[in-house]
Amino acid sequence: MHKLRAFYQANNFPITTFKKYFKYSTVSELIMDVVLPTILSSLLIFYASYSIDSLSDLISKFQQVSGQVISAISILAGFNIASITVLSTINGGPTGILKRKKSTDGSSNLYDMLICFFSWAVIIQLIVVLFSILLYYIGSFIPEGFKDLYVPRWTWLIAIAWMSITIHSVFLSIRNMKTLYLYVTYDPKKENEANKENQSE
Repeated sequence: MHKLRAFYQANNFPITTFKKYFKYSTVSELIMDVVLPTILSSLLIFYASYSIDSLSDLISKFQQVSGQVISAISILAGFNIASITVLSTINGGPTGILKRKKSTDGSSNLYDMLICFFSWAVIIQLIVVLFSILLYYIGSFIPEGFKDLYVPRWTWLIAIAWMSITIHSVFLSIRNMKTLYLYVTYDPKKENEANKENQSE
């Protein structure tokens, strides 16, 4: 039991990062990052289902798309890793402010929350790449007798899940790009001027 607990603690970083991401995200962010990708994925798969009559058709379409997804998501993962590097090397500017400000429950500071969002983006993008590789590999070795079968419902659910986390990872990178832009273009003079205007009002 102790070994299992030690194994879990040594490898639970993706789980703990997801919990922090879910905890620190606002409702609007979760709608944009989770709900909207799920809706879009469901609509896309529903639309695609009209042109897919057999399991072999679905496998063929998936293999056409998965290669492009792997390339694109790998680039996004590289962007988020580079962003973490940039954030960790900037000592002045907003870094000190974010480290001093605590979250609502006081369990973390805003800087750690920011790194958490970028870390989760990298994790989910690597999961998408791994998931795509595994599905591509499995689809390449499905017996011929199964390929002409009607597409089972659980296969559509897998397709929706895969598409959802793929779009989710893209939306995360878009939000992270905005965050990185605001971070590196931070100007304390403008903030001081804004604070003075608010106080005068």
